[in-house]
Amino acid sequence: MWTSCTVKVHDCLASTSATLKRCLRLGVAMAKSKFEYVRDFEADDTCLPQCWVVVRLDGRNFHRFAEKHNFAKPNDSRALHLMNKCAQTVMEELEDIVIAYGQSDEYSFVFRRKSNWFKRRAR
Repeated sequence: MWTSCTVKVHDCLASTSATLKRCLRLGVAMAKSKFEYVRDFEADDTCLPQCWVVVRLDGRNFHRFAEKHNFAKPNDSRALHLMNKCAQTVMEELEDIVIAYGQSDEYSFVFRRKSNWFKRRAR
């Protein structure tokens, strides 16, 4: 089973490891409010146990980001090094990631089959 989510890559480039851990922590509790009843209507989007979970991070406004930093087309070595270093940092911080794969302005991270990150929720 493959699961994906989209995150703004260039917004995460300047993130510290503490920010990264905070963004990717296990589950987020809904604030106590009069709208908490909405949880009762949420669809169960839990990924099947013992299946690989793949999280895809996709660039947002990458063309504008590339123009701002004068990246050469089609592959600027600075941009490739930056993306690879970001992926390496994510893999060092999240030990449940088995492999990462980059293509164009996106990276995919494959989590261990036994991983419980995000409580195995697809969203």
